[in-house]
Order: sequence, then structure tokens, then C-alpha cells
Amino acid sequence: MAKINESQLNPAKLYFSGALVYGVGILIIKFLPYYQKTLSQLTKETLLFLYILYLIFSPLYFFFFAKENLNSKPYLALRGIFKIFSAFFKRKLAVVEKEEKVAYLFLLVKLFFLPIMVNFFFQNYSSLISNIKSFSWFPFLLTLIFFIDTFIFAAGYAVEFPFLGNMVRSVEPTFFGWFVALICYPPFNSVAGQYVPWGANDYAVFWGGTWTNIIRIIIVALLIIYVWATIALGFKSSNLTNRGIVSKFPYSVIRHPAYVSKSMVWWITLLPAISLTFAAGMLFWTAIYFFRAYTEERHLSQDKDYLEYCAKVKYRFIPFVL
Repeated sequence: MAKINESQLNPAKLYFSGALVYGVGILIIKFLPYYQKTLSQLTKETLLFLYILYLIFSPLYFFFFAKENLNSKPYLALRGIFKIFSAFFKRKLAVVEKEEKVAYLFLLVKLFFLPIMVNFFFQNYSSLISNIKSFSWFPFLLTLIFFIDTFIFAAGYAVEFPFLGNMVRSVEPTFFGWFVALICYPPFNSVAGQYVPWGANDYAVFWGGTWTNIIRIIIVALLIIYVWATIALGFKSSNLTNRGIVSKFPYSVIRHPAYVSKSMVWWITLLPAISLTFAAGMLFWTAIYFFRAYTEERHLSQDKDYLEYCAKVKYRFIPFVL
């Protein structure tokens, strides 16, 4: 990535660029009908609170503490967008630098995923409290796992600092890479669900109480691997981005532990309702996650650290097999 000119690292420029960009994001969340319908009031208030925290505390970071590697994404994004509009009106071809493209693509990632993850987090928190009050081991563990998962991802989308080691190096550049990621999340998964049958059920009952308990233990074990992968990523948790390569367990065993464990849970919970139609639907979603893994590897392979990781961890999905 090209080094940013010192004049471009003016703290005032960076601060007010962020205030403008994130302020526009808050307005979109406030007035866009989709967000009005889907986001809880608590989610909206939390996002506004995060914006206020940015306005109050980021000057301390920009003006006093950060000497280099400043988080300049909003500024670079605005600079790139200005170039595009300027070139359009002048009927010229815009020359956008790589760092500018990465910046505005990441802001699109943040705008889409941060509200969703914060909303998921509060939904899981509410479910967790309910399951504590009327305790049942399986619903409690399920909601606890997804509570932890969505909290970490929400934090990952919310903050990017050098001292956290989660600065964005690059963002998935292709339409197909974005398509296979976004279709897994609302509202796009709901649209797909109108055409692709879905028969899996987290609370499926399996051929009697004993079998149900045994299989639910297996499901919890798989989901522990799933959330362990998120914990390993930590503040680097984020879709469509390279924020540094992680090789801790379970990424030390296979390269896509979260996708494999989630897909296995879906197939297992489909078994009581299995049919050709539901199997075809599950094959569709399995293919989507395969292509998510494929596009992620294609993107991350631009990073030499990832190539070194792949040389050490040879298997994508199944140890010693695939």
C-alpha cells in the first residue's frame, strides 16, 4: 500500500472526515426504511452512542497519541470518491489509488455488517437472559455461543487500531466474492430463502430422547469449534477483509474451521426432515460456503503471510483429506 503524504495525515482532516462519513452512516441507519424495520431501538441507540464516542474521544487519538499508521480510512474514501465524481463530470477516467479503493470498500463493509452484528448481538443477549431464567442446557449453550460470536464480530467491525493488530490490509475486490458473502446475511438470505428450500432446525428432535441428547452434544461440540475460530480471530473478525493472518487453533488444523463446523451442524439438523428438496437446498448453501472459502483464499493469497500459512496448513476443510 502506498505511503500517505504527511500533509494528508493532518489530524484535523482525518477527524472531520471520520465525523462526516460516520455521520452519514448514522443518517442512513436513521432514515433508510430497511434499517427502520429491522434494527431494534437499542441497536440504533448503540450505534449513535458509538458515533458520539468517536466525536468525543478520537481527537485524543488523532492529535496526541497516533504518530504514524493513523486510521485514515474515512479520509481516503472521501478522496477516492471525490476523484470519481470529479472525473465523471470532466468526462475523464478516474485514477483511484489502491489505498483509496480499500478505504471505501471497507467503509461499505462496515456500513453493512456493523448494524447487523450489533442487532444480532442484542437478539442473542435477550435470548441468553431468557434461557438463564428458564434454564435448559441446549438452548442456553446455543445462545451463549452465538452471543460470544456476534459480540466479537460487532467489536471487530466497530474498531480498527494499529495496537489491536486489526488494520485492514485489503478488501475483497470482486463482485462474486461480495455476492457469496452477502447472500448469507439479511436481507439477501431472506430473498434467497423464497426460492431455496430450508429444512434445518437448530432444535430438531432426533428419533427419541437419547438420540436427541447425543446428537445435540455433537452439535454443541461443532459450534464450540465455530466460536473458537471467532475467538482466535478476535478483533480481526470481519467479512470480506484481510486484517492479518491468524494461525492459532482451530486455524492451525484446517483453513476454514468455522465454515466446516457450521455446514456440518446444518446437515445434521436437517436429518429428521430430510428430503430431496431440502437436500438440494442444503447443497446450494454448502456450495455458497465453498465459494466463500474459494474467494477468500483467492483474495488472501495476495498476502505473502497467507501463502506461508497455506504452506503450513495444507488442508482447507478436512484434515489429511481435503
